[in-house]
Amino acid sequence: MRWPKPRLRTLLILSNVVILLSPLAGIQVLRLYESALVRQTESALIAQGAFVAAAYRSLLLEAAPQTWPLSGRELIGAPESLTGSDWRVYSPELDLASSPVLAPFPDARRSRPALPLADAVGDRLVPMLKDAQAVTLAGIRVTDAYGVIVATTGTDTGELISISEEVRSALRGEHASRLRRRADQSDGLSIDSLSRTSDVRVFVANPIILHQRLVGTVLLSRTPPNIVQALYAKRWLLVQAFAALLILTWMMSLFASRLVTRPIAQLAARAERIADGDASKLEPLISARTFEVAKLQEGILAMTERLEQRAAALEDFSRHVSHEFKTPITSIRGAVEVLNDHGDAMDAPQRQRFLDNISSDTERLQRLTQRLLDLTRAEVAPPAARNSYDPAPVLEQAATDLSDATLRIDLREQVPLPTVRGTPDALLAALECLADNARRHGATRLTLAAEPDTAVLQLTVSDNGEGISEGNRARVFEPFFTTRRAVGGTGLGLTIARKLLAQGDGELELAPANPEAAGATFSIRLPLVRPGALQLSRRRS
Repeated sequence: MRWPKPRLRTLLILSNVVILLSPLAGIQVLRLYESALVRQTESALIAQGAFVAAAYRSLLLEAAPQTWPLSGRELIGAPESLTGSDWRVYSPELDLASSPVLAPFPDARRSRPALPLADAVGDRLVPMLKDAQAVTLAGIRVTDAYGVIVATTGTDTGELISISEEVRSALRGEHASRLRRRADQSDGLSIDSLSRTSDVRVFVANPIILHQRLVGTVLLSRTPPNIVQALYAKRWLLVQAFAALLILTWMMSLFASRLVTRPIAQLAARAERIADGDASKLEPLISARTFEVAKLQEGILAMTERLEQRAAALEDFSRHVSHEFKTPITSIRGAVEVLNDHGDAMDAPQRQRFLDNISSDTERLQRLTQRLLDLTRAEVAPPAARNSYDPAPVLEQAATDLSDATLRIDLREQVPLPTVRGTPDALLAALECLADNARRHGATRLTLAAEPDTAVLQLTVSDNGEGISEGNRARVFEPFFTTRRAVGGTGLGLTIARKLLAQGDGELELAPANPEAAGATFSIRLPLVRPGALQLSRRRS
C-alpha cells in the first residue's frame, strides 16, 4: 500500500504542536502529581484515623464496660451503612482541580466539660497519639460525642471544635475530608522541610462508632508534601526524562532533516547542474517523501524536459530560419554583384529582370519576417481561456472579408451559436490562413459549417482545391514546410493559426481524407463557456 505524501506544512505544524505541548504536558503532569500527593496524604490520614478510632473504642470498653451507654449518643439520621454493619470504608475524594480550599481551621473555644468517661480515656490515649505523631507528622484530635477535645497532639484539650464543617459531619456519623489554607504559612522554608512546604492542609474527620452509637470523633490533619519537595526526591528520574526529551528533539530534527532539508539540498544541487547546462540523467529523488518536495521535484524534472524540448526545437527552428533567409539573400547578393560587374553592358530588359528578381526576393524576405513576427507573438501570447465571445459575427465577417473574385465562401452555421472561449482575432486569423491556402491551391469555393457539441463548437472548413497528398498530410503543421515556396509560400501559416487557437484551448486539425470529395478539409474545435447547452439550428449559405 502506498501512503500519501504528507505536506510540508503539516510536518511543520506537527513539530510546533509537539514543542508547544511538551511544557504544557509537563505542567499538567505536575498538577496531576500534586493532586496525587494530596490524595496520598488523605489516604494516610484515613488509615491513621481508623487506628485511632479502634484504640479509643478499645480503651473505652476496658475502662467502663458497665457504664455504657453514658459516654455515647444515638446516631440520629445516620446512614444505614453505619447502623446496620461493622464495615465502614472511607475512600479518598480530595482533588486540587475540583475540591474547594476552605479558610484556615477555626479557632477552638471553651465550652462545657467533656464527658467524664471520655475524658479519662483521652488521658490514656494522649501518649500514644504523640508517639505516633513523631512518625506520621499528623496533628490528631479526639473528641467526645459532643465535639469536646479529650485527646490531642497539641495543647487544646477541653476545647470545643464542633464549629468546623468536617467535625460537624463526623458528629452526624459521616466521614468528611476537606482542604484548608494553612494558618501558619511562612517564606524561605527549605526543601528539606518535611511538613511545612505546602500552602494547603488536608483535614480528615471520622466518626467513632461503638454498638451503633456515636461515642466520639477523630480529626486528623497534615500538610501534604510540596511538589518541589517531591520533584527533588525524584531528581534522578527527572534527569532521565530530560535526557529522553533531548533525544526526542534530536530525533525530530533528524526526521525533519531527512524529509525536508536533504531533498531540498539535492534539488538545489540539481538546479545548479541544470543552470550549468547539464540536464542529463536527472532521476527522481528517492528521499522525496513530502508532498511539496515531490511536487517541486516533478516541476523541476518537467521544466528540464521542456527546456530540452525547447532547446531542440529552437535549434531546429534556427536551422530552418537560416535556410529560409539564406536562399533569397544569396539570390539578392548574386543579382547585385552581376549588376555591379556587368550592369553597364546590359540592355534595359536584362537589367529589369535582375531588378525584378531582387524585388521578388525582398518581398519574400518581408513576408517571412512578418510571419516569424506573427509566430513569435502567437507563442508568447498569454492564454485567452478566460475570454469569451460569440463566434457568429466572426464567421459572418470572415465570409464577407475573405470572399473575392477567385474564392467564394459559403457559411453554414447553427443559430444561435453558443458562446466560446478564446479571442475572435485568433479565429479570424485561422480562417484567413485557411482561405489563403485554399486560394493558393486552386480552390474556388470554401465552405464553413458550424455544429455545436456538448463541450465544443465544431467548425468544418473545406475547399474544392487540389487537396493534400498522402505523403504531405503528416507535415502540414510543420514549420517552414510548404509546396509553394516558389510563389512566396513560407510554410508558417498553419503553424501560426494552430498556436493562436491553442491560446484559448482551441484546436486546429486536418480532417481525414475523403476519397469521394476533392480539396482539403480542416477541423476547428472551440471550447464552450457553458458545456452542454442546447442549441437551435439554422442553415445559411
